[in-house]
Amino acid sequence: MARTPTMIAISAAFASVLGDWLERNGQTNEAVPLTSAATVPQLTIRQWEQRVREAVARLPGPARGLEIGSLVRLSHVGPLGYMAVNTSTLREFLRTYLLLEKWFYGVNWATATFGDAGCEIAWDARFGFPDRLLEQLHAAALATILRSACPTASPPLRVDFMNAEAGEAEHYAAAFACPVRFDAPALCFEFSQASLAAPIDVASAALDKAWRSRQRTLREALPEATAFVRAVQSAIFLHLPEGAPAEAVAASLHLSRRTLQRRLAEYGCSHRQLLDGIREKHAGQLLNDPKLTLEEIAFLLGYAEQSAFNHAYRRWTGTAPLSKRP
Repeated sequence: MARTPTMIAISAAFASVLGDWLERNGQTNEAVPLTSAATVPQLTIRQWEQRVREAVARLPGPARGLEIGSLVRLSHVGPLGYMAVNTSTLREFLRTYLLLEKWFYGVNWATATFGDAGCEIAWDARFGFPDRLLEQLHAAALATILRSACPTASPPLRVDFMNAEAGEAEHYAAAFACPVRFDAPALCFEFSQASLAAPIDVASAALDKAWRSRQRTLREALPEATAFVRAVQSAIFLHLPEGAPAEAVAASLHLSRRTLQRRLAEYGCSHRQLLDGIREKHAGQLLNDPKLTLEEIAFLLGYAEQSAFNHAYRRWTGTAPLSKRP
C-alpha cells in the first residue's frame, strides 16, 4: 500500500489552517494564496515554509508557530479523523497515525518506541529540516489533535525540540503543559502508559462527522447484522486502510482465520462479502467530504491504487467516483 518514498509534503487541507489563523486575526489570506485539494493536493516543504513565513510576517509576534498549530483540527488532516473513530485508545491512535504517515510519504519519518514505561515518538532532522516556525507549528498541531481526539489523556511526560527556546520558553510550557527541552537531536514526545490507555472520544465534536459516516455505513451495509457480525465489521473498519485482510480481522477478535470464516458462514455471509459491502457504502459517505482527495478515499477504503478504487466504484454504480463529488 505504501507509495514510492518522497520528500516531505504538506496536504492542502492541512495548509488551510493558515487561512483560518489569518481570518481569526481579522486578516484576509489574499497575500498568502493557498491551493485547494481539488487543484494542487500537496505543497512541498519549501512552499509550505514560504507561506507560513508570509503569514507570520503580516502578524509578527512570539511563538506564532505554536499559535497557528493550536488551531489545527482533525478536519485539517483528512483521513486521520476517519481512521481515528475506529480506534479505542491513544495507543491505537498513534499506531494509526504511523500507518497514515507511511502511506502518505512512502516511508515512516517518525520513529516510535512502545515499551513498558510508555511511548516515545520522534522526528529528527530528516523530517524536512529543523525550521523554527515549522517545528513549533507541527508539534503544536500534533498536541492539539491528540487533545481533541483523546481529551482525558494526561499531557505528555515531556516534549523535546531541536531549536533553542529563544526567549519563548513560557509559550512552550503553556502550549504543552509539560517539561520542554531544547537543542535536542530530534523533535520528540514521550507519553506514559496511562496516557496510552486513555480512550478516544468518538462522541466529540472533532470526530462527529467521521463517526456519523462510519455509523451510516454500518447501517446501510448490513442493516440486520447480529452482534458478532457487527464486531467483525468493526474489526474490518479498524484494518480497512490496510485492506482488512482476514488474518488481521480475525486476530482483532482473538480468533483464527478458519474460525472467523466458519462463524460468518453460520450467519450466511463471509469476510469478503462484509468487506465489499463496507467499501461500497463507505465510498458514498467519503465522496461527500470535499476535503478528501480521491487518492485519500482510495487509501481509506484499502485500495493500493486510486485506479483500483475507480474500477470498483464503476462496478458498483456504473459511474466514475469523480461524478459523485459535491
